[in-house]
Amino acid sequence: MIRPTASPIAGYEGWPEHALAADAFVAGDPASQQLADVLGLRRRFPTPDVERVASSVSADGIRTTELRWQLPYGPPTRAWELRPNASGDSLPGVLALHPHGGRRSVGAEALVTDGSGESIPLALALARSGFVVLAHDTFSWASRRFDLSDPPLKLAHTLAAQRTWWAAQRHVPTDDEVFDTISSAHEDVLAKIAGSLGQTFAGMVLADDLVALDLLAGLPDVDSSRIAAIGFSGGGGRAHMLGALDDRVGAVVIACMMATFASLMPRYMETHSWLLHSPGLARFREWPELATVGSPRRLLALYGETDELFPLDGMRDAHHLLERVDGYDGRFFPSGHEFSDEMVQTAAAFLRTWASDSAR
Repeated sequence: MIRPTASPIAGYEGWPEHALAADAFVAGDPASQQLADVLGLRRRFPTPDVERVASSVSADGIRTTELRWQLPYGPPTRAWELRPNASGDSLPGVLALHPHGGRRSVGAEALVTDGSGESIPLALALARSGFVVLAHDTFSWASRRFDLSDPPLKLAHTLAAQRTWWAAQRHVPTDDEVFDTISSAHEDVLAKIAGSLGQTFAGMVLADDLVALDLLAGLPDVDSSRIAAIGFSGGGGRAHMLGALDDRVGAVVIACMMATFASLMPRYMETHSWLLHSPGLARFREWPELATVGSPRRLLALYGETDELFPLDGMRDAHHLLERVDGYDGRFFPSGHEFSDEMVQTAAAFLRTWASDSAR
């Protein structure tokens, strides 16, 4: 018999008490409430105090400020605010959501800086287009990671097996590679714990995202009537669900995260995380049909025709379903699972048009 060893929620010791004590989430309409109930969302967190950690002005006139805030459980959230440096006008806001990526050592910082210099990071591209952008780490990623320095027994066995493989390849792993190996397996444990508390892994992530949405809407010189959400892969899924849960989201951009649930069952289930496959979600709505939940909004879905994580017929079926939804635009690209420069440019143009139309 395996005996419990280290805590699987180190760094988040206050999570179970909060989950058991908090009231249920209250949504603005019955369908959004059903979605919130499926996700096991709890009452929204009070808006936290925000600390401005560091600020700089880039060469292209974008001011980037590092932010930090503390939620009722877990480590502090690290985030970045980007805005045009010389603007006294009220600007539209965009919540930029980092992908899952199978790497929890990296979160929102990848949307702000790109060490390769080969492409413009998403948040910077949007700020250059005239938006105030907020990008934050969410539950279990980067600054919001769990302390897995002393992993529970099963996770330790997973890491030991990976170390054996690395040794056979004569590869010396970085600290981030070690953490990413453990944290990928840890997601199953988190989903189990969330389920036992009447929650879901996706709901835990969205609880963090809803706080960031509140903070974006309250930033100086942000027009709270013009708020959008954008993301690639798992970040696109988060944007999709935020649009269904909060009527302040007037536009959503989803890159490489759109197909029907029916097309993913069962062959593609292993390639996706608990962010997409919350228990009961497929019974509530087909994935594209979440666009009809909540207040009407503009929606752009970007599809990669050779995306290895989604079957092309499932993407096409989703596109056909969404064509019935007012405000929808879908674009197919000859690419795989990536947020290409062409996609980013298409997304920025879509959001500029939406922001201009909304200002009239």
